[in-house]
Amino acid sequence: MNAARAARKGFTLVELMVVIVILALLISMFLVASGTISNSALSTEDTAKLRSLTMANAAYAVDHKQRLLSPRTEPNGQESTEAQIKRFWVKSYDDNVENVGDARVDLSTALTEGAAWEYIGDEAAYKSPLDTTDRLRSYSLNSFVGVDRCADEYPEMSGVFVPAFNTRYRVPCQTVADIPQPAGTLCAIGEVDQGFAGFAETANANGWCVSPNPNMALWKDTPALWNRNRVNISLMDGSTETIVLQQDDALRDKINQSGSSHNITIGFNDQDKVDFQQFSKRLLPGVLEYRTASDQE
Repeated sequence: MNAARAARKGFTLVELMVVIVILALLISMFLVASGTISNSALSTEDTAKLRSLTMANAAYAVDHKQRLLSPRTEPNGQESTEAQIKRFWVKSYDDNVENVGDARVDLSTALTEGAAWEYIGDEAAYKSPLDTTDRLRSYSLNSFVGVDRCADEYPEMSGVFVPAFNTRYRVPCQTVADIPQPAGTLCAIGEVDQGFAGFAETANANGWCVSPNPNMALWKDTPALWNRNRVNISLMDGSTETIVLQQDDALRDKINQSGSSHNITIGFNDQDKVDFQQFSKRLLPGVLEYRTASDQE
């Protein structure tokens, strides 16, 4: 009897294999869970930084007769006035940027010389924790907010842009009072300017915008796709929101195919426009309104 008991002290090969399989499953489950927790923590930090940009914009407005920060980051030739340049939230031009290989990057002075610096004062606040690049700035401001005329203060556009950025949508939004629905108006968003001005990657140039016409699904800029199918944004009332994309893979494919994150269209049916319209309707609601599907004048 004692000998039989002694023989049963060890595990059989089958029992060892079962234990190993169970341990492997537990480890894989732990790794997945820890990765999800880590990504969730980064996303939470990302939304906090986006909110801080909104707070900086609001604080600037209090000190400047309700005028908001300009989303531009460089002058538009002779179009930009001295008053506009003073309000550039970041100044990514001249000696404040550097060409590094096939990328153009912000230097610290691009941040410290911008109008937002007085209200932010921390370089780390300009970069998303979800952004794995070495650049200093991940975020852009809404091109339709804080400008003398919509669409990033560009002069009247022609050609392919006429249906998307025509004069009907080029209304001023200079002050807080020009935003009728701050809780639904985009303030800041993560962006990657891929393929801009011949660079594979560059400092985010000027504000972030898409076509204001919900029927013409043109991504003038695309959001940064760091967090799978989720995009964090801040709104002008100081709140934040996470937009869940339905076609993030299709958007990635289009960007990769074109080599640029600009002027992207997924398709023309209603389903193709779903993700785009989530952003288009947050540009300046209550101002950029439409009468019919063919409203192009």
